[in-house]
Amino acid sequence: MSLENLKQNAKDGRLVLHLEDGAIDAIIAACGDYVQALDDLRRDAQDLSGYPLGFAEARLSSGAALAQAFQQKASGSLTSADNTFKSHIDQVEEMKTLFAALRKGYKATDANNANNFGQQGR
Repeated sequence: MSLENLKQNAKDGRLVLHLEDGAIDAIIAACGDYVQALDDLRRDAQDLSGYPLGFAEARLSSGAALAQAFQQKASGSLTSADNTFKSHIDQVEEMKTLFAALRKGYKATDANNANNFGQQGR
């Protein structure tokens, strides 16, 4: 099942997840912390892409080419660390959205059950 299907099922109240109280909030907070850590790594990779690497870039064309290859691995190519971290950030944000939808559905179901229980007891 795709993440999109999971999110839609959560929005529709069809996804069942058994967690102790507060666990969803802790997961959402952990997602936020992880995104921050990934973003820090991404900025580090971007910074490294312009950092002189000591391959005699200023004097040797081969040194400049080698430095550029390593710098593009940090940031500037489709397969760079920068883009990889961005992809991971996007995935964690999607997971965070999923858990937020789960929390919303859980609270709505809980409120509905409490309301129905109160009406049946009368």
